[in-house]
Amino acid sequence: LIHFYKRMQRNKLLRLVGLLEDVGVRRLSTSPNCASEKGFLSALFEKKVEVQSGAHANKLSDKDLIYELTTHNVKPDSLAKYLKATENLTGFVNANKDVLHGECYGNFKVIVGDQDQFLHLWRYEGGYENMDANIKFLSQSKDYAAIEKDIVSCLRSRHNQDLLKFSYWPDPKLRDGNNIYELRSYHLKPGTMVEWGNFWAKAIRMRDYKHTEAYVGMFSQIGELYNVKHIWCYGSMEERRQARESVWQTQSQWQEIVANTVPLIRKMTSRIMVPLDISSTK
Repeated sequence: LIHFYKRMQRNKLLRLVGLLEDVGVRRLSTSPNCASEKGFLSALFEKKVEVQSGAHANKLSDKDLIYELTTHNVKPDSLAKYLKATENLTGFVNANKDVLHGECYGNFKVIVGDQDQFLHLWRYEGGYENMDANIKFLSQSKDYAAIEKDIVSCLRSRHNQDLLKFSYWPDPKLRDGNNIYELRSYHLKPGTMVEWGNFWAKAIRMRDYKHTEAYVGMFSQIGELYNVKHIWCYGSMEERRQARESVWQTQSQWQEIVANTVPLIRKMTSRIMVPLDISSTK
């Protein structure tokens, strides 16, 4: 009986080995075309990083115009002092335009998002060569040092970024009236900026349905990298709602563009801002 049991176990083992060998043979004999094809799930979820042949800035922007976005988080008990110091800074820059080659394109206060936060958008001509001259001039200016000291004493924290404007976005035009601005920030996966630009070159024509909402679209060069900033201008919160709903209802390709750009994003945020009294755009 024991001998019979051992023989049965040996026969099972031999059949299992034969089955594994058969599977191995069939796997090795798979055609080259089938072996190179991706599975369904792989094709669905895998997002390859685009191979770049050069800096994406060369493909997406004019590098002679540099935008600086400065963010100030202000102490709640120092708002009045901060606003006065900011007014002095704007006056200083305007008085030295010939040297600084800069112009302010908006001074904003966040009303939905991070509270007691202020953002300032500057544009400088002449690329990084003029930026080097600006840094040197400001480092030697006693007037600027005094203004900066006043501003810094009002802050909890601050940071800035140097950005380039997407070439397919319209040039920013200063607005009149009583508008709100939305800053949408997209933190992209590294290596996806050109792909983002290809989709948004089509999307901007659909999204800016009145040709007045798009204020400026930029991507970072120094600071947090692979960071996209879109600033939109609306007459009111209700107008914003109508504009966003309209693109879904009237643009048949919008859903496809969203489906292709969402996988490129690591994180995104939105803030609603209003211009300060000193702002050049209203």
